[in-house]
Amino acid sequence: MIRILTAALAALLLANDALAQMPIPQAPQVAARQYVLLDAATGEVLAERDAQAAVEPASLTKLMTAYVVFRAIGEGRVGLDDLVTISRDAWVAGGGVPGSRERRNVSTMYARERSQVSVDDLLHGMIVVSGNDASVALAERVAGSESAFAGLMNHYAAELGMVNSNFVNSHGLPEEGHVSSAADMARLAQAIVTEFPHFYAYYSERNFTWDGITQPNRNGLLGMQVGANALVDGMKTGFTTAAGFCLVTSAAAGDMRLVSVVMGAPSVGARERANRELLSWGFNNFESHALYQPGDTVTRERLWRGAEADVALGVASTLRVLVPRGQRDRLEAVLELPAALSAPLAAGFEVGMLDIRLDGDSLARAPLVVIEDAAQGSLWQRARDSVLLWLD
Repeated sequence: MIRILTAALAALLLANDALAQMPIPQAPQVAARQYVLLDAATGEVLAERDAQAAVEPASLTKLMTAYVVFRAIGEGRVGLDDLVTISRDAWVAGGGVPGSRERRNVSTMYARERSQVSVDDLLHGMIVVSGNDASVALAERVAGSESAFAGLMNHYAAELGMVNSNFVNSHGLPEEGHVSSAADMARLAQAIVTEFPHFYAYYSERNFTWDGITQPNRNGLLGMQVGANALVDGMKTGFTTAAGFCLVTSAAAGDMRLVSVVMGAPSVGARERANRELLSWGFNNFESHALYQPGDTVTRERLWRGAEADVALGVASTLRVLVPRGQRDRLEAVLELPAALSAPLAAGFEVGMLDIRLDGDSLARAPLVVIEDAAQGSLWQRARDSVLLWLD
């Protein structure tokens, strides 16, 4: 049984042509080989170019390194206060040259070989100033070796549906077979935002000081306004000669958060301009709405053989949609339900689907669940309803 629920979401179509909705402007054509703009709440892609291409991710790799470390912390296998001894491999990755006081020009937090650094400081060193030494040290703390850690990176990448990615190291320096894509990086950034909001603050920090050396966050868009009122508050930069200039940014306005990924830009300025234009276009032309919360009654339906005449149905998790600005009133809630609902029904039991549509196109689907236990009725109620169902 399918019907349109107009009580909760009225389908108010404007009859006056003069009041018809202005079309969405075309997404900006930015100077980057690959890009994608994604809504963090729904995963909806708003704009993209060659987003599935497997390319070198450079230091965007460190988003996956951080994700694996966050998982390890969440599972109690690693603590923020744990001290990690900086190995020769980590020191070399950070620019150290064995037998010399010279340093290679690579991203580093300047952690000294054999020094001890906390996991918290290493996360700052990796996320804020993109330290390769911090990345390797964290990988060794979590998995024992960088190669074993790469296995974890690929395990979680597969779990997240990052189908174009294969990680060989924790820092993103060029290595054969080390690839990802703009689409995969957007999916990864979305996972960090939604799964680890308590760690997201690392990505907003403007600078980090270690061993008396202060370095700025390389994300030049931090704190910048995009669109009417959104602010950029993360996430990660990257560069190698082959990868070009890369930047993942995230910005929020109220409950709406967008993620923009730009890869293969020709300069620092170009990657920042591309992200700014994509984010501004997204926030200026779309709006996010939480339509239903867990516990909200979406509909009450006839309950057969029950102690009560009807049963309340809702959603198990917040149902949020992204719509073109000014078009919320054009949404329809379409219920897909069986012909009859019979008691007993336990709270949380899935009985159908809720489909949110805009002008006939599906925007979001969510299971309809029973909100509260629906007990079986008396013997007389059950017998009466059985006869009525049979006659129907």
